[in-house]
Amino acid sequence: MSRPESTTNSFSLALKALLCACCLLLCCGAVSTQAETIVVYHFNPESHSDRNLVLKNTFDQYFQVSHNIQLQPVDDRATFAALIANKPASLFIMSDWQYHQLESSNNDLTPYLRGIKDGNDTFRKLLIGKAPLSPQHATLAVSGTEDYVYSLLGSMRLNTAPLPMQQLRLLTVPKDIDALLAVSFGMADAALATENSYEKYELLYRNEYQLLKVLGTSTPQKRLVVALYRQHLPALQVALEALLDMSQSPNGQLGLKLLGLDEWTLLPTTQDRGGQL
Repeated sequence: MSRPESTTNSFSLALKALLCACCLLLCCGAVSTQAETIVVYHFNPESHSDRNLVLKNTFDQYFQVSHNIQLQPVDDRATFAALIANKPASLFIMSDWQYHQLESSNNDLTPYLRGIKDGNDTFRKLLIGKAPLSPQHATLAVSGTEDYVYSLLGSMRLNTAPLPMQQLRLLTVPKDIDALLAVSFGMADAALATENSYEKYELLYRNEYQLLKVLGTSTPQKRLVVALYRQHLPALQVALEALLDMSQSPNGQLGLKLLGLDEWTLLPTTQDRGGQL
C-alpha cells in the first residue's frame, strides 16, 4: 500500500500539470485572438494627417465595443501603396482619386463601400480668393497632398486666367477652414476647399466670407471608398458590416464626422467585381 505522503505528492504533481495546461491554453487563446485582429488602413491625400491619432482612438473605441478590429492611419502615400501591394487580409479606406491611382497595378483591389455626406456620394472643391491670382506667382493654402492638389488644379474650371503652375507655392494646413482663414488674413492668395467647408465658413466668419470669391470649381469628385482584395471577403465581412453600422451609434457617428461623412453605403455588385465606381 502506498504511503499517504506518496499519494499527496502524486496529487500535487497532477494539479501542477493541470494548472500548466490551463496556462498554455490561455496563452494560446490570447495569441490566436491577437492574430485574428482585422486591421483597417486609412490614408487620404485630400486631407492633412495631423488628426490621425484622434481618428484612430475614435475608430478603435467604436470597433472594440463588440469587434476585434483596429484602425491604422498611414502618414504617406508610398507607405500606403506598399501595404496594399502586399495584399493583406485588411480593409483600406482611401480617396476615390487614390483608388484610381492604384487599381491598374492591383487588379483584384475592389471597392465595396462608398462614403455619403448630405445624401450625396460626390463633392466639389472650390478655388477661393479675394481677387484674381497673379499670372506670375501665387500662394495656395491646401489641406491635401501636393500630387493630389496639382492633379485637381489641372482639371479645374477657372473663372480667371490660367494658374501659374510652375510658380505656385503650396501652404499646407490641417483643414479647409484653416485654408480659408489663411486667405482672409493675407497668408495665402487663394485656398482649396470643399463646398461644404465654404458654407461652414460663411456661418463662422461672416465678415471674412463676404470678401471672398469663387475663382474656380472642380468637376464632381467621388467620396471615400473602402476597398479590399476579393479573396479576403469572407474573413473581412464582419469588418465591412461594422463600418456599415457606424451611423447607428454615437462613437461611430463621431468617427464618420472625422472623415467628413454621414454614413457608408454598399456599392452595387457585378458578377466579376465586388463593387463598381
